[in-house]
Amino acid sequence: MADKNPLILDFRNGRVLDGADLDEHYASGLDDEPATWDDIDLEDAFDLPPVLPPVRLPEEAELAAQARRSALLADLRALADEVRKTTVQTAAVNPVLLRLAEEAELVERDGEDLAPSEDAGWLDDLADDSDALDAWEYTFAEVLDITLEAAGDSDPVVADDLDLEGHGPALVTRLFLSWRDGVRITELAGALRDAATADLPAEEADRQWQKWVDAHGDPLRLLLGQLERLGAVSATDDVARLEPLGVQAVRSKLERDHLFVPVLPAPDKMTPNDLVLVRMHGSDDDLEAELASWTDSRGEEQAARELLAFAADGNAATRTATITIVSRLGQAAEPAWREALDRVELRCYAKPQLAKLAGLDPESTDLPAELERADIAWLIADTFGPFSHFDLGQQTFPFDFAELKRVSGIEKPDEAFEAMARLDHPDAEAVLTMIGRHASDKATAKAARRAAYKASTRRAARR
Repeated sequence: MADKNPLILDFRNGRVLDGADLDEHYASGLDDEPATWDDIDLEDAFDLPPVLPPVRLPEEAELAAQARRSALLADLRALADEVRKTTVQTAAVNPVLLRLAEEAELVERDGEDLAPSEDAGWLDDLADDSDALDAWEYTFAEVLDITLEAAGDSDPVVADDLDLEGHGPALVTRLFLSWRDGVRITELAGALRDAATADLPAEEADRQWQKWVDAHGDPLRLLLGQLERLGAVSATDDVARLEPLGVQAVRSKLERDHLFVPVLPAPDKMTPNDLVLVRMHGSDDDLEAELASWTDSRGEEQAARELLAFAADGNAATRTATITIVSRLGQAAEPAWREALDRVELRCYAKPQLAKLAGLDPESTDLPAELERADIAWLIADTFGPFSHFDLGQQTFPFDFAELKRVSGIEKPDEAFEAMARLDHPDAEAVLTMIGRHASDKATAKAARRAAYKASTRRAARR
């Protein structure tokens, strides 16, 4: 397979978070046959992670109401009604609408005229919410798969060498990954043009592209226009965004492909856990937006208390993520940090945060007694706890005393390991075992193994 321009791969088989990330997220090549929406595996095609950034969606009833208001569904239903009542010539119907109606088995060709097909009435009654959403999502898939193909097959047939099939899934996946802010239409248009003309010399690419545009209009605008009429996309100020129905349709497809996309509740119903999901799987801008709306409903000081209470009761991964969120609240969180000094799970985080808020260097040796560095054992267990759940096997773990010193500030590991062996931290023993097995420094490894044995003995005695 010939190498492709990264921008092409971005549009058809790439994952894009923003324009600066193009090369990093593109897939390695294009399939010989364009993938339809139902057949494409989005995880493989776009190299997506197993958990994607959270999205926010209306309730099903509201989504169904939006589906019923779809202008494109109304066009299809009107065409089916008209064909059942009178003679309609195929030449009088927009070729893209006609192809959609044929694929949906609403109408069929009878020479130069149209006749009702076997499912001519399937859009007549969409009172049931599930029926309305099913009809909408079916049409969404058809729009993605056939819009450009149907336009290209209509008179006049021009620019046979352009590759204008298979771009729909890539377009909506790219918009989904930027559901909050959208993507500039000029970027989408450029990517589509480069993809469609990838195998053509520059001069021939320009000529064929212009012929197609002159005959049928700009391909991206045509595709976006159909998606707008369906209610899947909005396009304003040169930015295209997925509407809630579009977000829901792509999310459903991603979950059918065994990916997880969390759904956020309304801002006033969000919990600290929801914010942690955004922190762990969303962008920095996502977190800023959600944190701002969440704190507006309760005040920053109360927000800090709720977050720290959640951190104290959580595991190491959620705790460290939550701590970074609270650190964004600045001086308003100072009372909550002071209260956190009474919690062993939080003390190692509260002391450096309070030092910073007081304008002091947390690494200084001249701190007030209450802020002196301590609780190193808990910090080590929290920092490396998530890693201890991985099966490292015989793999060499690049863990040495220098790394311990960086995260903890200790000069010798023995005392910290001994303290870890006495902790009630759920990961302490596993972290000691991991360090003992994989530390490159022999003294560090030996001290960790000795402490791990003591921790296991203590655990057995408790039982």
